[in-house]
Amino acid sequence: MRDSIKRIAQQFIVSHYPESEIVWIGGSAVYGNLTTESDIDLIIIDETETPRLECYHFLGWKIEAFIYTALSLEFEFQTARYRGMPTIIKMCAEGLLIEDKQGNGEEFQREARILYEQGPQLWDEDKINEARYKITDFLSDFRSSEDFEESLFILNKLIDTLTELILRADGNWVGVGKWVARNLKSYDIDMCDKLVKYTRKYMITKDKTELISFIQSTLDNYGGELFVGYKEFFL
Repeated sequence: MRDSIKRIAQQFIVSHYPESEIVWIGGSAVYGNLTTESDIDLIIIDETETPRLECYHFLGWKIEAFIYTALSLEFEFQTARYRGMPTIIKMCAEGLLIEDKQGNGEEFQREARILYEQGPQLWDEDKINEARYKITDFLSDFRSSEDFEESLFILNKLIDTLTELILRADGNWVGVGKWVARNLKSYDIDMCDKLVKYTRKYMITKDKTELISFIQSTLDNYGGELFVGYKEFFL
């Protein structure tokens, strides 16, 4: 399967980005865990193109093309470290290099591996307090909500923000979608299991007690709820 994906990717590059200098295949195609919904992720360095994400159908496959110049890829690396979202860094670090016209692809890959191992920028006290404040606000709304539909949307934001705090406060990557769950599980499987357990119980019984208690006790590890005295300055 990997060789066939490589051939499809190479045909796509010849057809759509013949001026590209460096190309990696990333994502599920590299790890060998393709599903019926999988696409082919390509990171493309092409100095003739405007940096962007563009999606295609090609030879029966969905293709996500992440297009950069060398300069914009370096900027993406640094932005990713600030935001804690390693998607492109991880794909460059672990991806399959299928085109390297100038011989710079391996250098980018080495840099990506180093940055991925270093992790994102560590959150300072201001960022931790910002998350504590948001969680306090969401938790207050969740406690008082008597509308199950509204509670689901509040809980979604609550879990996202709590998970981000847990991971970023200790210098771990966050990710998007399934990668949030995977990164939390990798960091603290017991905490992840408890979060899932109490959330599942709430979904079935609509009893918030244990879930709220778990969120509060987890937040206590970072200073607890925060409202009075919190300041956020506007630009």
